[in-house]
Amino acid sequence: MSIETTPSSAPDPEWDRITATLTKDRPARVFEFEPRPRPAWMMSGEQLRQWAVYARDNAVDAVRFHAVHSPYYLGWSVRGYRRLCLRWWEARNDDYRQQIATAKQMLREAKDQPRGDARAAAESKARALLEVRRAEFKAHKRRHWIRTGISGIVVLGGGALAATVGGLWVQILMALAVIITGAWFGRPEQPTAAPVQAPTRTSHLGEDTMRRVLVEAGAIPEKRASEVRGVGIPHSEGPGIAYEVDLPSGIPAAVAVTRKQQIASALAVHQDWLDLEVGDIESRLKIWVASSDPFAIVRRSPLLDHDGPINTFRDGIQVAFGKRGEPITLWIRDSSLIVGGATRRGKGMLLANILLGVAKDPWVNVRIFDGKGTAEHNAYAPIMSTFTKRNAQRLALATRAIVAEMDRRSDLLDEHGYEKIDDDNYEECMRLLGGREVFIVDELATYTPKGTSPHADDITENLSQIAAVGAALGITLISLTQVPEVDVVRGRLRQNHTSRAAMNTESGSASNTILGDGMTGQGYDASKIPLTQPGRAWLSTPETGVIQVRSYLVKPEDKRRAADEAYEIRKAAGRLPGLWPDPIEEHLLAETGVSSAAGGEGGKGRIGSAPAVLTLLDHLIDAAEATGRGEVTRAEVFAHLATVDERYGYRVDETDAQYGARAGKLLAADLAAEGLDIKAVKVSTADDKAARGFRLADLNAAR
Repeated sequence: MSIETTPSSAPDPEWDRITATLTKDRPARVFEFEPRPRPAWMMSGEQLRQWAVYARDNAVDAVRFHAVHSPYYLGWSVRGYRRLCLRWWEARNDDYRQQIATAKQMLREAKDQPRGDARAAAESKARALLEVRRAEFKAHKRRHWIRTGISGIVVLGGGALAATVGGLWVQILMALAVIITGAWFGRPEQPTAAPVQAPTRTSHLGEDTMRRVLVEAGAIPEKRASEVRGVGIPHSEGPGIAYEVDLPSGIPAAVAVTRKQQIASALAVHQDWLDLEVGDIESRLKIWVASSDPFAIVRRSPLLDHDGPINTFRDGIQVAFGKRGEPITLWIRDSSLIVGGATRRGKGMLLANILLGVAKDPWVNVRIFDGKGTAEHNAYAPIMSTFTKRNAQRLALATRAIVAEMDRRSDLLDEHGYEKIDDDNYEECMRLLGGREVFIVDELATYTPKGTSPHADDITENLSQIAAVGAALGITLISLTQVPEVDVVRGRLRQNHTSRAAMNTESGSASNTILGDGMTGQGYDASKIPLTQPGRAWLSTPETGVIQVRSYLVKPEDKRRAADEAYEIRKAAGRLPGLWPDPIEEHLLAETGVSSAAGGEGGKGRIGSAPAVLTLLDHLIDAAEATGRGEVTRAEVFAHLATVDERYGYRVDETDAQYGARAGKLLAADLAAEGLDIKAVKVSTADDKAARGFRLADLNAAR
């Protein structure tokens, strides 16, 4: 038996047929790769072309601008090198000449003393100090000349070498460097107010942004975000951008206004940089937002450039600027004003702006009772109808006379048929009444707390009556205090001041004492005002509502110039003190035998019972006794001295560290000038923390 087989290499049709039924014909598999995404930092072609267009436009604009202004740069360069020379001269002198002059004055004062051991010791000390100052000045000048010589050799030698060895292009570049250096130091000073900026090409405040912001803030539901519609386009307004949007139907704009903090967070700005208002219709939201703090800049008072008299009854007084840089007008006619805040927080600056206006209004009788006793208001003394410092008895008499004056004015208006004083009858009423009264009490804490004087209750009651009734009769009360506490600003007195301004306070309750109960809970908290912005305040008046403002800057030299202009204006109008019958001063003169018109004798407001001149040691002892701890820190000393000597006050552009260093040097110099050898020691603050200061026992021992 045999079996037939087929070779393994031979095809098997049957097997091929079977296997063909088990598989399908498929194309070869092709692997596909997703394109690599473009990195976030890489611009697209469209973005790159847009950037190139912007760069080209900016470059062309810059070339055109500098080409047009090139003639100015030559003048700036001359001014710049002049400034550098003056800076070099100031660095050479430093403050040694002033120190030498002080030492010479000490020597002259020592020689004026009676002969004896005290005179010999004082004269010896003054001579030694004078010699030391002269030796220090001589050494300082030598070091200064050495530094100048080395710098000059390097600059001139290097410049001469480059000009000699280099070609024409090197010489041209060196000439340009000389001009540019001078122009840089001679460029005009930056304006105090930032220039208005137009919306940028990359402004992000628009319809899409507002949809996102309103959803994130919870003002509208996300599913209705597409219904938000922009009104107009974002546009520049002051230091920020303004825009309006219509919210979806059924959602009032007031809902978004109540969520101001959340909207500010969504926009990544502070809520003080943001304004939200309801527009012309209930669903329209008006928004204004700045990219930086609008109150961080300092602006100069526009009244400093005003020539001639001012009608403050009709035009008001521009005393501050608002969040958008707009001037804020204070109407010193229809309501009394109270200003409160911690020391050196800008109350005096607001008052200085008010005085700029009323001083140039010849129909305003300015009367100031200064409880601090410094020279802050001395410049205006020649035009003041009444000017008195730290005299509670005279203030009690004056307030009593003002209350009687209100009765006289009421009777006169009634007899002549005037229902009220308005723009139409203003001139007639002023001639009839003898002008408007602006009665200023600077530092209520000197006069109104119980126990400060036997006249405290009488003063508080009279001031309350004046604040309540006086405005309708042409009498306006302005009260200031750096101690906004209930025992200083009593309830009835505060309520009768319908206009209020609160600078930075120590606490929310102190803020409420000025602005009113519950105002802190509504977001009007003066204790949160930055310490670096003196003059910033919450202002509440019948005309403005409650808004944030910052007082304009008024420097001491501005006060003197404005006072001189006001003197000439009032002289021409016959309204200087003594040129018109003044029933208030006539009453004070009859009661006391001393006039306080124009500051009285000497023009500094030291009338009658003014205290004797206190020494620096007396002020240090007063400051230490006031703490109740038997010791006082240097910061507390500076705060106390600032109320009696304006040199110790904060400057507008000064940080706390700069102020502490300057005040410390000033105190050391004053101690040396009075021959006091009192060293600062380690003391405790009110919070039981360690600080440098003085002990009361040491101060009393130095008497």
